[in-house]
Amino acid sequence: MIEQLDQILPAILAFATVLYLWLAVRVSRASAELSSNTVSYFLFLIGMMTAGSAFAYNATDPHIYGIGRTLTFFSAGFLPVALYSIYREFIASKPHGLVIAALSIIPIASTGLAMTNELHHLIWSIVELDGEIRFTEPDEHFWFKRVHAPFAYGLFGFSIIALAGRLPTIARAHRRKIIMLLTCAILPFAVSLANTVFKIGPIDFPFTSLTLVLLLPLYWYASMALRVYEFSPLAYQTMFDHVRDPIIVLDRSQRIISANNPAQALLESSERQLIGQKLWEDVPEARAILDHSKDRDLTQTVRMKSDRYFELNSAPLTGPSGQNQGTVVVCRDVTERKQALRALADSEHLIRSLVEHSSNGILRFARDSRDEGIRFRCIFSNRAAERFLQAGTGTLVGMPLDKLELLRPERLLEQFGGESPPMTSTSYETAVEIEDDEVWLRVVGEPVGNDFSVTLIDITQRKRNETKILADALRDPLTGILNRRGFEEQAEAAIARCDQGAVLYLDLNHFKTINDRFGHQAGDALLKAFGHRLEFCLRPEDILARLGGDEFAIVLPGISVEDAKHVARRLVDTAFEAYIIQGQEIECAASVGIALMPQHGEALWDLVSIADQAMYNAKQISKEDAANDRAAYVEAAIAS
Repeated sequence: MIEQLDQILPAILAFATVLYLWLAVRVSRASAELSSNTVSYFLFLIGMMTAGSAFAYNATDPHIYGIGRTLTFFSAGFLPVALYSIYREFIASKPHGLVIAALSIIPIASTGLAMTNELHHLIWSIVELDGEIRFTEPDEHFWFKRVHAPFAYGLFGFSIIALAGRLPTIARAHRRKIIMLLTCAILPFAVSLANTVFKIGPIDFPFTSLTLVLLLPLYWYASMALRVYEFSPLAYQTMFDHVRDPIIVLDRSQRIISANNPAQALLESSERQLIGQKLWEDVPEARAILDHSKDRDLTQTVRMKSDRYFELNSAPLTGPSGQNQGTVVVCRDVTERKQALRALADSEHLIRSLVEHSSNGILRFARDSRDEGIRFRCIFSNRAAERFLQAGTGTLVGMPLDKLELLRPERLLEQFGGESPPMTSTSYETAVEIEDDEVWLRVVGEPVGNDFSVTLIDITQRKRNETKILADALRDPLTGILNRRGFEEQAEAAIARCDQGAVLYLDLNHFKTINDRFGHQAGDALLKAFGHRLEFCLRPEDILARLGGDEFAIVLPGISVEDAKHVARRLVDTAFEAYIIQGQEIECAASVGIALMPQHGEALWDLVSIADQAMYNAKQISKEDAANDRAAYVEAAIAS
């Protein structure tokens, strides 16, 4: 019988190993969404222990025996660490990583010594008796007896005792899981302790691994049915003490039987001193609350100290059968809330004054349920809103939104006039006339429950600044006339509106020579003076621009050919007049080229290019000829 057991026992242990490893994988997958896989590690280590026994039992080959012993030392060393982690996670939280690292030192050392045993024989030795190879037991060596065994049995036993002692503080729904886990841990621990320490039974027989084989159904039930890996620690005393509000439990005679840490701080006494004492005998208001709360819940604010206010929530403490066992009193410090309410009351007049004197107009509109034809009426407006909307004092309140045309009510009704209250705000700009002056307002509508508020912000100065910036961006900073961008924008619009016209292109003759002789400041002054002369010769609807350097362009919309010639002669005549620059008389004539519309085209830059080429053709006429016969010069300046 024993011989048959010796033959099939390794196979049984190997089969149990496969099942434990399979169970560890199942638990690991099932607990993938949780923060801990400790139970799956625990099952894996049990599988390693049965695997080690399967290798080592009745082994005669030193290498196979070494593999078995290494697996056994590895699992036996780390199983207490895993159980300690389970204990910590059930009663509070995960142990610190440094603690686990410190506890893993001995298991790692034992595993390393087992793997290198052939070099030092500190874990087991090989002896030959009667021609057979035998292996000494680990308990015959110093490391196991003095280091490994005390650590493993000590930590495992501590975890079992500590977890069992914490059962009353664990949530009732999870106690069954803990009891099943303790049962599965205590039985193999007791068997191993009896066999290894107290020498009950043959030391070389794998009693512990065989016990784990027998406990396999229990481990399966605890893991798959009870799902012991779902940690949900709930230490009632810890929760009770760490609630921020003071909690006091009274018996039927209104004597203290329990108080959490905040309550002890409030009453300025320890729980030991408070037990059996009457609560607040020197506070009549609080005593009255306690007397009225014996049979029903009651909440009331009481001034407990000279500067502290507490909201007392008292309710009867009922037993399983509904009998009255006392009273639970929860105190909430509402001093800051009382002070905030008092400060709010004190500042209400200030807030109303700030709103009333705000530079922004503020209005509030509410749905009018009494009048189906009017959806919203104004229920509040400050002085600024009345000024912006040109209303007398108080006349806006009660006015329908539809009549406030300056607000563009259709925009507000589109946003806030639906059946369901809107979740977003709206913002737009509008112009109003106030005292013969145009004022720009930004209208900001924001939902307030089923109603909405409107804020009117004066953005007139910003609008003026934007207009000035835009104008500056289209003007030449030196001469003040249009630059290339402004010219393109205005000239194209002017050409599109008329059927005929002319484009003139001008530049100053020998401007570079004047610039080099008299300096750039004199050259800039000459350009400004020339630009002013050109403006003086043109109509308000004509468009003048400096395209760059000493090059200027003019669009004469709606003008005939003869009129264009007349303007060109005036421009040439005024350019021939001498300039007084920095106290010096400077002569600088100008050349002109003319392109006609629609004869030469209708596209702006095509006309400018044709006028430019015509100007260069006109430059072929000598200065004397141009001065003597301006009409001939202008005729030559018209593009062919």
